[in-house]
Amino acid sequence: MCPDYPRVKVTVDPSTVWSYPTRTLTSLSGQPRVDLLGQDASLQDIGYNSTRASKLDNLDRLPSMEAFDTPIEGTVTMDGNEDTVVQDEITGNPTRHLEGWIDLSPMDKGDSVTIRLYVKTTPNGSYVKYAEETYTDTQSLPALHLVTLPARYGIKITMQQTAGSYKTFSYQFFRKRTT
Repeated sequence: MCPDYPRVKVTVDPSTVWSYPTRTLTSLSGQPRVDLLGQDASLQDIGYNSTRASKLDNLDRLPSMEAFDTPIEGTVTMDGNEDTVVQDEITGNPTRHLEGWIDLSPMDKGDSVTIRLYVKTTPNGSYVKYAEETYTDTQSLPALHLVTLPARYGIKITMQQTAGSYKTFSYQFFRKRTT
């Protein structure tokens, strides 16, 4: 602060400050000193490389970066009952969901399969159905891709064959979580 600038007190109003005739922001005058500007050091000289750059570029993405756990894969043989394909009892990560595939290639004319998706909304609660879809006959696009909604306490995917001779279906799912 300039020594001759009026002291800030309750009685000084903005008009006094703005009408002060010799106010300046700094005591410097003239041109900036070139020796202070200089040139930037080489980024490589200070250990900055493309690997480090990509890590730094991803820092802002960390709160929403997705990661996949080990795949859940196998087969399920239909028997007329509603059979669980995959059930994920989630612990420790409230923003997790399942994404994966069910191969409907075994389906023939006259077959009917219903896929249901469930979510558990409380730690000790029951699963509640939120989606259901029925597929019939031979599938022209047999690779069924499913993505569940995120859930905190549990996700379950089931299948039930309601018509035709019982088939065995293969599946592959990933637990997708936000880090």
